[in-house]
Amino acid sequence: MACTCGKTNTATTISTVKTNSITTISAVHPDIIQTHILTCLDGPSLASAASTCSQLHALSGKDHLWANICHSTWPSTITPRVRHVISTFPCASRSFFADSFPAATATAQNSHHANPDRTPELIFSVDLFHRRKLILSRVLETETESGWFRCSPFRVDLLDPKDTVKTGMEYPRDEDVCRNVFEDLTLSWIVIDPRGRRAVNLSSRKPVSVQRHWLSGEVQVRFATVMGGGERGSASEMALCNLMVTCGGEMQVREVSLQMEDMDGMHLNGRDSLGILQRALEGKRGRLKREEKNGYVEFLNMKKERKERKLRDERRLDMLCIALAALSFLALSHFFLF
Repeated sequence: MACTCGKTNTATTISTVKTNSITTISAVHPDIIQTHILTCLDGPSLASAASTCSQLHALSGKDHLWANICHSTWPSTITPRVRHVISTFPCASRSFFADSFPAATATAQNSHHANPDRTPELIFSVDLFHRRKLILSRVLETETESGWFRCSPFRVDLLDPKDTVKTGMEYPRDEDVCRNVFEDLTLSWIVIDPRGRRAVNLSSRKPVSVQRHWLSGEVQVRFATVMGGGERGSASEMALCNLMVTCGGEMQVREVSLQMEDMDGMHLNGRDSLGILQRALEGKRGRLKREEKNGYVEFLNMKKERKERKLRDERRLDMLCIALAALSFLALSHFFLF
């Protein structure tokens, strides 16, 4: 366990503890451990420290440590509404971090049926960075009980149509430079269920694709996560959570949106999307991988295979219809001739 705070006294104390085979970590004053060591750690390091011994486990469980980590990782969690909801989680900020830091794991099928009434509202906590510089931090709430939400295509727009956010980046003229610049964007889109006291991060963190419109010059940066839980063999067996960030020619963020897409390329409505989000909230979490594009590419391959399979089935059906029509014609001809 390393500390990079540059505290001479703390470094000397740790060195003494390590060189003396008899002295243990318990010889270090708890205030020193909390103030000068644990506060220097990020979330995964703090979780690792908590698993080493009972003393560090007790000291690492302090909510203010995890609250500071949550606020520094996701500045949108500083808002009073989100802070209040996090305080209701089983272990407050520590539970929220455990839910939100890992990526959602896609499952091909889930035996638990979605119940829309179980989640009357959702909170979206969104943070957009460029090379660790915060560009956008917003919190948005939406109800899920109205017929308009459940029957309409599911779409969450973080910005108003006339609202733009400056990025401070220079507009890249070259395609390769454009791709490199926007691949440095990182997005966190956390969905919070206040009633269920669970949270899940829908973003792939790094972009899975960067495209610039040939005419308008707008750049669309796609973040995506593959989710599952629908009926096996159906179009919603696997669904794609599309997170789109659109930047204009003046390098201003003009649009940040969330949509759900099935394997037929159709946008899901609010009811179906809510069911997928419920399964993601209750499902497993996985480690954030460096190759975030793998799941997206696999989904595109599955989508392509499904489309080709449907085309083959349609051709077989067309051939069957033609054959039946031909047989019917021959039968009628034979009837009238004989």
